[in-house]
Amino acid sequence: MSRIFKSLTSVENALERFSSYIPSMESEELPLKDASGRILREDIYSPMDIPPFHRAAFDGYAVRSVDTFGASRNNPITLKVIGVIRPGDQEQYDLGEMEAVEIATGAYLPSGADAIVPLEYSRRVGEFVEILKQVSPGANVDRKGSDIEKGKLVLESGTYLGPFELLLLSSLNITHVRVAKLPKASVISTGNELVELGSELRMGQIVNSNAYMVSSLLQGLAEVRYRGIARDDESSLKSLISESLEDDLIITLAGTSVGKKDLVPKVVEDMGGRVIVHGLSIMPGKPTLLAVIGKTPLIGLPGMPVSASVSAIEVLIPVIAKMLGIKGKIVWPEVRAKLLRRIASRPGVRHYVRVKLSKDNGEIVATPIRISGSGIISSLIKADGFVIVPEDVEGYEEGQEVQVLIYKRWLDL
Repeated sequence: MSRIFKSLTSVENALERFSSYIPSMESEELPLKDASGRILREDIYSPMDIPPFHRAAFDGYAVRSVDTFGASRNNPITLKVIGVIRPGDQEQYDLGEMEAVEIATGAYLPSGADAIVPLEYSRRVGEFVEILKQVSPGANVDRKGSDIEKGKLVLESGTYLGPFELLLLSSLNITHVRVAKLPKASVISTGNELVELGSELRMGQIVNSNAYMVSSLLQGLAEVRYRGIARDDESSLKSLISESLEDDLIITLAGTSVGKKDLVPKVVEDMGGRVIVHGLSIMPGKPTLLAVIGKTPLIGLPGMPVSASVSAIEVLIPVIAKMLGIKGKIVWPEVRAKLLRRIASRPGVRHYVRVKLSKDNGEIVATPIRISGSGIISSLIKADGFVIVPEDVEGYEEGQEVQVLIYKRWLDL
């Protein structure tokens, strides 16, 4: 039980309780060239076989396998070469007894042939080729449909369309796909102390930086609509929230704790909304709020930058993933590392400890950043990831091997 919040909820329980209030996005059809990074909203069945014809898997000679039986380097078998086939060639050949066609990788298998003799097992002699190794039927041939069979399910609805999914779809000559529309996410910053980027800073003022962090984190997942800064009065906050109700999701930054100026919970209820969860059993990130006004979900992130970052990773992204219908959950890179200092934690609260990764004699080690404040922005830059200490664990000891969740894209290890 917290001394500040009436109760604290685990991340998993909070998302479960909030699940029924999360809307599902409609779909739209896009050209494949515009679909990278989007979420598929239809099952894709292959309209064709891949490969679409029997083709050579190696450079060499297309042969009738029966003509190569008994061939070896000491006992080569001589075949007459009747032509050459390169990828894209249209000329047709029909192999007869003791004949071969020179062939390149990817070219269609000529009629009558049932195997490929790789170049290294052949020796060209004018219009003939000596076969130095026998091959069996189907050897070194990619059979029609052996990769993808026509009519088979190849991608399921909810699949993230990355580079390899686009490789598949384009190989199948699919020009358009149906994907989830990106949710329109309104971002509202709160606080008398905030000013916009580029402003002249006066005593007590800080730049509205959390909005840039959230916008970057949601790139490709949502259409972010920045609504501005709400001052610490109810009418200012109500006005910006009212403007945002037309969107699919509202994200407020700060104003979710229990101080006199933390107005988001009260304003939500005054506007006829409902607070579903207020207070998570995580540190940092405790003052997170999950609410709904009408049919519009609202996620209130804490104002301190590290708290906001942790809550955005653990709550905001999963909520948007559910809106998009993504199968599975986001995967952050993780590594095992040895702790160079002890990590303390309080039972009943999940701790996110910032650590710096390095190598010591070829072993990956993690050094906890000696900064515990949730407002220390530099700690996120100095660190490479989080060690997550579960609620039922009382810290980790120096020298213990731990799992590190990496939030940086590139590491110099």
